[in-house]
Amino acid sequence: MLPPLIPFCPISAAKIAGLKATVLLLLVMLMKSKLLRVKMSLLGSFLGLIMLTGFLLSTGLLTLVAGGAVAYAASQKNA
Repeated sequence: MLPPLIPFCPISAAKIAGLKATVLLLLVMLMKSKLLRVKMSLLGSFLGLIMLTGFLLSTGLLTLVAGGAVAYAASQKNA
């Protein structure tokens, strides 16, 4: 039997964080490819690197949040 849908459930937060990371990855890759295709210059490469670095930092943060949510849910289940 499936548990009821609770809007503030940590597992739901982990799923939402994962979806946000996926959507952000796709958007950043689309912007980067468009930017590098239109302007293959030093400035375009630098902006692409900045966007990629920002994406990697935000994805790492979302991964930590999702992992914390899963750990919190597991500790609540044991208690």
